[in-house]
Amino acid sequence: MLLTHFDPEVGLPPRWITPGGGIDEGETARQAAIRELFEETGIQISDEQLGDQVWHTNGRWDWSDGNFHTYEDTFFVVETNDFTLDDSRWTQDEFRDILETRWWSVADLLATSDSVAPHGLAEFLGDHFSSGL
Repeated sequence: MLLTHFDPEVGLPPRWITPGGGIDEGETARQAAIRELFEETGIQISDEQLGDQVWHTNGRWDWSDGNFHTYEDTFFVVETNDFTLDDSRWTQDEFRDILETRWWSVADLLATSDSVAPHGLAEFLGDHFSSGL
């Protein structure tokens, strides 16, 4: 997961987020997941290597200036061995906003007092992957 403070102008506190982003015109959620995973981590996988969709959620982040951002997130399973993060495809905004990177166990996510996004992610993982992914 990535620790980000988002755009400092929106006034959101830092929170841990998963690799991801928007779906480009003409892309499916699966295609976007494969592309975003590569852009944000350097992990390159095929459609066959991307696991099943396991969760879909949506919500809203309220910013300190009264504006808000709505989101819709689709999650898939990808298994990988230890790897080194490759940030060579990050945008300028990602270099500004990403404060830290870390892979978490489900137990660590459930135990942390840090903010984890999207809302309900840690609980979902705890309910569905209690084996300690």
